[in-house]
Amino acid sequence: MSFFRRPLIYIQVHPDHFIARVAGEGRSIRRDCLALDNRRGELKDFSRIRASLRSIVKELAPGFSLRRPIGLMHFVPQHYVPTDSELATFKQVAERAGVSFCWLSTWETPHTDSELQALRREL
Repeated sequence: MSFFRRPLIYIQVHPDHFIARVAGEGRSIRRDCLALDNRRGELKDFSRIRASLRSIVKELAPGFSLRRPIGLMHFVPQHYVPTDSELATFKQVAERAGVSFCWLSTWETPHTDSELQALRREL
């Protein structure tokens, strides 16, 4: 049954936008978020980031489910390099935006569908 399923939402973080999709599905969405531009220093205002993440989770999560989705935020180093304190805050913001648990990834390359499906099976 689909309302017992826990989707895995994969979110790539870029300097001015998010690209998100559900693992195993082909559709992806893009949300602009100018608050992500960290070239001026460390991020301080995460409220706009939270609003963008909330809209992503609301659009990609199933209409009715007894379980909240799991999130994987991927910070591709060539696009966006967060500080350690920003990573901790991103985790909190994502969990407050509607995912039950959020993993953070800083791998060099984007994750493939097979890697995401393997992670999903482990859950």
